[in-house]
Amino acid sequence: MWPALLVIHVLNARDDRFLPFTAYSLPMTDHRSTPADLDGKAIGPVEVAVTRDRVAFYADTTGDDPTRWLDEAPPGFGSVLLFAVADEFLYDPLIVPFTRTLLHLDQSFEYLAPIRSDSTITVAGRVTRVRQRGDSYFVTFTAEATDGDRVVMESISTFVLSDQSPEAAVQSEEEPAVHQRGVNGGSQRSASRHDLVRYCAATRDFNPLHWDHEFAVDAGLPSTVVHGLLMYAWLVQEASRAADGRAIVTAKVRFRSALKPAEQATLSTDVEGDTVKIELTRDHEQLVTGRATVASRTE
Repeated sequence: MWPALLVIHVLNARDDRFLPFTAYSLPMTDHRSTPADLDGKAIGPVEVAVTRDRVAFYADTTGDDPTRWLDEAPPGFGSVLLFAVADEFLYDPLIVPFTRTLLHLDQSFEYLAPIRSDSTITVAGRVTRVRQRGDSYFVTFTAEATDGDRVVMESISTFVLSDQSPEAAVQSEEEPAVHQRGVNGGSQRSASRHDLVRYCAATRDFNPLHWDHEFAVDAGLPSTVVHGLLMYAWLVQEASRAADGRAIVTAKVRFRSALKPAEQATLSTDVEGDTVKIELTRDHEQLVTGRATVASRTE
C-alpha cells in the first residue's frame, strides 16, 4: 500500500549523489544529536528574485493561466519562497541522518499582500517546535516572506523525520512514457514525468523522488511521485475559481497519500461564504484535503 502520508524526501545513506555536500562532521559529544537540538533555530534570511519570467514559468508549469499573473505571483508561488529556506533546514548536517524517511504532513499559507513581479522577496525561516514520538520527530517549521518592510506571506509546515529506513517497498511499477498524462481540464488534473521535471525547474525543488525512478524505488515507493505542493497549487487554483475568482487569503492542507505520474486526480470544492473546502482524490481515495479562505465580496 501507499504510505498514509506524502513522502517528500528520502536520503539513502548508501547514496550521496543528491546531497549538496559529500562529507560533514558533527560535534564530538556524549550527547546524541537529534532534530530536537535545532528547536528554535533560525534559517536565513534568503533573498528570492521574483521576476516576471519566473512567475510566468511557474504559472505555466502548474497549469495556471500565465496571462492572469503579470503583476503578481499566484498563491502557489508561496512554495517557492518556503523552500528557499526549508531546503537549508532539510540539508542541515544534523538533520540529514534523520531524513531516511521524511514526510510532509501538513502545510498552511497566509497571504498578507501580493507577491509582486519584479520584486526581491526576503524569506526567513525558523524551527519553532520539535516533538518526539518513538523513532520519529514532528518538526514545525515557519517561514515569513517580506517585500521591503511589508510581510507578504507566512507559512507553517509540519515535517515528520526519522533515521529509520522506510518499510520494504511494494513491487516497483513500470514508468509511464515521458509525456504521458491524464486529463487536465475542468476538475481533472494529472502530471507527466516531463511536467514534474518542469516543476522542479520552476521551484528549484530537485528532490529525486519526483524524477528518478530508481531512487524512488530504493526509497520504498513503486515509482516517482507528484510534488505535494504542485497538488496544493492545483487546489488553490480551483478554490479561487469556485469562489468566482476571489483572491486566496489563507489555505491549509493535509497530505494523505501520493499521486504517481500520469495518474488521474479529481478536484472538488464546497464554497460556504468566504470558506472553500478543497479536496484532491484518486478514484475516491483522498490524496490532499483542506480549506481555503478567500477575500470577502466587495459591495
